[in-house]
Amino acid sequence: MLIMLMPEQVSEHWEVIKYAIEESLPPISLNSPHTLNNVLIKLMSGEMVCWMAYDSDKKVIGFAVTTIVEDSNSETKSLLLYTIYAYENTKGIDWIEGYEALSKYALSRGCINMVGYTRNEKLINIAEKFDSDSTYRFVSFPI
Repeated sequence: MLIMLMPEQVSEHWEVIKYAIEESLPPISLNSPHTLNNVLIKLMSGEMVCWMAYDSDKKVIGFAVTTIVEDSNSETKSLLLYTIYAYENTKGIDWIEGYEALSKYALSRGCINMVGYTRNEKLINIAEKFDSDSTYRFVSFPI
């Protein structure tokens, strides 16, 4: 199950959320106190949203942080899965329930798709099962 945390819940659980974010920052981000402070500010303002995943025993199994991004050229909105972190192996049903919750949220915000970064082969395989075009690769060149 996946639930959206309210800003006050984020502040109550910040230490465990912060750890999950640090462990799963996207490749476009620098892992620094400044970055984490900016994420916290955006979570508290509602610009970013933290989602908590838990299993049938009500045990927390992970967190995701999302934000809405817009391609200014096409004026297309997407829900960016900024970070996804699982504390342990999860079952396929966990991902399906999470996908459904995030899809409803994204649609309610005018998004046409969900996008994200991952190296996790299991997550890539699951994305492909949702008829996702996971053939794109992120490239980064140090400067």
